[in-house]
Amino acid sequence: MPTKVLWVNAINPYAEIEYRYPPLGLGYLASSLRAHFGPDTFQFRVVNRDVEEALTDFQPDIVGITTVTQNYSMAKKYARAIRQKRLPVIIGGIHISMLPSSLSPDMDVGVIGEGEETILDLFELFMKKGNLDSEGVSQIRGIVYRNPGGSLHLTEKRPPLFPLDRISMPARDLLSIEKHSYLFSSRGCPFRCVFCASSRYWGPVRFFSAEYVVREIRELVGAYGVKLISFYDDLMIADGPRLKKIVSLLQREDFLPKVKFSVNARANLLDEGVVKLLKEMNVVSVGMGLESGNERVLRYLKGPHISVADNQTAIRLLKKYGIAANASFVIGSPDETEEEIGDTYRFIKTGGLSFVDAYVITPFPGTPIWEYAKSVGAVQDDMEWERLNVNYGTNPNPVILSQTLSKEAMDRLFAKFQRLRLFIAMKNILRHPFFWDICRLSARRMFNKLRKVHKRKGDKTLLEG
Repeated sequence: MPTKVLWVNAINPYAEIEYRYPPLGLGYLASSLRAHFGPDTFQFRVVNRDVEEALTDFQPDIVGITTVTQNYSMAKKYARAIRQKRLPVIIGGIHISMLPSSLSPDMDVGVIGEGEETILDLFELFMKKGNLDSEGVSQIRGIVYRNPGGSLHLTEKRPPLFPLDRISMPARDLLSIEKHSYLFSSRGCPFRCVFCASSRYWGPVRFFSAEYVVREIRELVGAYGVKLISFYDDLMIADGPRLKKIVSLLQREDFLPKVKFSVNARANLLDEGVVKLLKEMNVVSVGMGLESGNERVLRYLKGPHISVADNQTAIRLLKKYGIAANASFVIGSPDETEEEIGDTYRFIKTGGLSFVDAYVITPFPGTPIWEYAKSVGAVQDDMEWERLNVNYGTNPNPVILSQTLSKEAMDRLFAKFQRLRLFIAMKNILRHPFFWDICRLSARRMFNKLRKVHKRKGDKTLLEG
């Protein structure tokens, strides 16, 4: 009989933005296990809700959990439920990688960084001994674990995977793939924004080859009928020659006119040549972290090699080639004034963007802004992780780092940005390439609200009964 592996994507199942796209990280782990042990060695199941029911129905032999910081409390709750079944628990993802000291006593092992090779060593041990005892895991690189006395131990760091092409494509057959899906064509980012944990997590920048990328696109289109593919890399365009080759290879595919793409980019890397290539590739939308319309704040957030003028130039070039320019902004840096936040508001209002997101700066473990937040007592290595929910509007108790503005003032300013965001979205919605996505997401949000109300009523009835 195959070994049963339950993968748990610990997210808020009522927040549409969290389950919008499938957890490719778990898909990469499953494909690595299949490639190493054979396709029939394991039976996998992936869930993002109803974990207790899955434990009963599926009866797994071992469980792996992935999560981000704002959902780490949920991951700990799942680990407790799994521990009651006396099953081994592996935790992975960016939170445990950035903060290994947060490993719960109910978790056997935390995987630090990339997991495709570490998971093979862990499963070799599990298949041999039937457990993940501390003596066995102590020989595995790239993990954190507790010894029998309860103290934490970090093993030797595992080097980054290279070349990336040796990694099997993610096992999408285990996931729900819709007409708009995504892929990663690289790992890492050469820049170090003050609030970004991603570049610290992935280590040095590495790229899948152009051939690998086009092969994955071909699978998405041919096997799953995907019509819109988003590159979720931090910086897909960073390797110019590779971008040219991807475009060249795609132009040989008969499906190219039928498939659209979106990518993320840094404004100062978007010159005329790059934007022209993106247009030839059928890219319809480019997302940029423009972050601020104030020069001083922008350089605090992103470093010295970017300017507001670069942001303006990038928007102009994208509009020239008929590509939607989408951008995200961050307000509430420690010493940012209301006047400087106003510069960002005015930039958005007059910038000609197609879609906008605004966030209040959130300190995630592993980033410089986390270290600042710790120094002023705003966060701790053990805390209510829900407070780091990046979606400020749904966060009842956010961490505010501003030294110049009260929470009430931040609430007022955030609401002002949200109104502007809605105005821009409504103005551009009919011609935006994500039009059908926006409609679908709106319907899902309404459905989730109704489901949440229904669940509360059910819980109340159960209590009264």
